[in-house]
Amino acid sequence: MNESTKALMEKRIELTQSRNSLKVVSDESMRRIEFAALIMAKPNHYTENDLSDYFMESVSTVRRDALELRKSGIRICSKKRKYYILDKWSDLMLNKLICKYMALNKYDHIKNLTLIRKKYKDETLLIFVNILNAITKRHILHISYGKKDNESVRKEVSPISLTRNGRDVYLIALENDNPNKPRIYRMDKIDSVEFTDGKTRNRFYPDIYDMFKYAWGIFLGGREYDVELKFNKEVGDDFATKFYIEEQDISEFSDYYVLKMKVKVSYDFISWVMGWGGLVEVIKPEMLKEAILLRAREIIQKYDK
Repeated sequence: MNESTKALMEKRIELTQSRNSLKVVSDESMRRIEFAALIMAKPNHYTENDLSDYFMESVSTVRRDALELRKSGIRICSKKRKYYILDKWSDLMLNKLICKYMALNKYDHIKNLTLIRKKYKDETLLIFVNILNAITKRHILHISYGKKDNESVRKEVSPISLTRNGRDVYLIALENDNPNKPRIYRMDKIDSVEFTDGKTRNRFYPDIYDMFKYAWGIFLGGREYDVELKFNKEVGDDFATKFYIEEQDISEFSDYYVLKMKVKVSYDFISWVMGWGGLVEVIKPEMLKEAILLRAREIIQKYDK
């Protein structure tokens, strides 16, 4: 057994123990996706004995996994007893594998996958696998995200979750392991990911539910306000049954609806309100009225020439 395989096996043992403690079961399909990710990232590197050690399974199980992956359309081959994948994956196949590993519906489509793949190339699936493993093991990541003076900004983060909003994938993490600094990073904007053995100092992570309780969409910015909006009946008869946020109340009157909610008034929320055009009127707070008026004036100035 070579040193790199031995190191992989040690990490696998630690991950399995961590999963067992969290009652997370790695089923056959997850193992097979991880198998494919390893081979795609490092073709002609792993033998069936290496993979047997890594997954702590028999050689016959490794061979069976390879056979099942071939049946699913992944053309795994071997040369001098080392595995490689014959063809590059299509975005459709990569999307399918990532969604399955993240326990998403197989018909989900990750909108920003093409941009993610441009950055990580053949390691794309392995990046997702390793981030999810880092979440399970509570390990620190070093990422490059955003630009300052035309250089990527390096950040140390404690990953909490990979999540979806619409069809984009985001990493939720604590910046500098600070529980008061939860941040959202869009995967296609992360320039690089470095996996470390360092672990979070936090015994407990912030609750994801509480984190997003008053957030509008995926973004955590904005100050919480009690918002009251008046909608014309032209919005449709089903408006009264719609769900927008955790704390909301919709009252129906003869010719209008009133929507009351507690929400963080962010840029995205203001855009949502403005998207209703003349069908909505802001009753409160005043700052929301002012923000909409300011943006409306800026738009008018663009065309009033």
